[in-house]
Amino acid sequence: MVVDDHPITLAGLHALLSGEHDLAVVARCGNGPEAVQAATLHQPDILVVDQDMPGMDGVAILKHLRTSGNRTPVVLLATTNNQKLSEALSLEVQGIVFKHSDPRQLIRCLREVRAGRRWLDASLDGPGEVPGNGRVLDTLTRRQIEVARAAVSGLSNKELAQRLGVSEGTIKNHLHAIYERLRLDGRLALLLYLNENEKKALA
Repeated sequence: MVVDDHPITLAGLHALLSGEHDLAVVARCGNGPEAVQAATLHQPDILVVDQDMPGMDGVAILKHLRTSGNRTPVVLLATTNNQKLSEALSLEVQGIVFKHSDPRQLIRCLREVRAGRRWLDASLDGPGEVPGNGRVLDTLTRRQIEVARAAVSGLSNKELAQRLGVSEGTIKNHLHAIYERLRLDGRLALLLYLNENEKKALA
């Protein structure tokens, strides 16, 4: 479901997403109150909302949904990197894409979120940091953090899979997502990153 107060942008989002074989738009909304009602009515897999709208903006929609117990994954279309984004992160927004980004970034974000992963625009973070809650590591799921820590213990993918009770393919997918999110190129880089992260946490 897509939400934006600009009709042209809304139509553009609809056209962009409908052009993908694995995506479909179930509803379009032009304001916050309408979006809240539609989210309950249509129960979309993902809600794509504009950060800046008059009255009830994207973060307010996210807050309302979470307060009411609605856990629908939300992707925020951001315009500026400000305190609102920090609030969105604290409310467990699943994705943030800046409006000036290549449209393919939104497609990529939606697929990552649909797969159960969190996706944040790369410009949100410097080396290991995001606004509001500190480190990129915090944007991984609990399972990914578990896999990351187990991966640097010297176990093979097969051994990791046996320890965590999942398939070897699942481990590979987790590691790929971890390396991409943390911008690392392998287990040694991951080990060094985790060691440095822990040092910062203790400092």
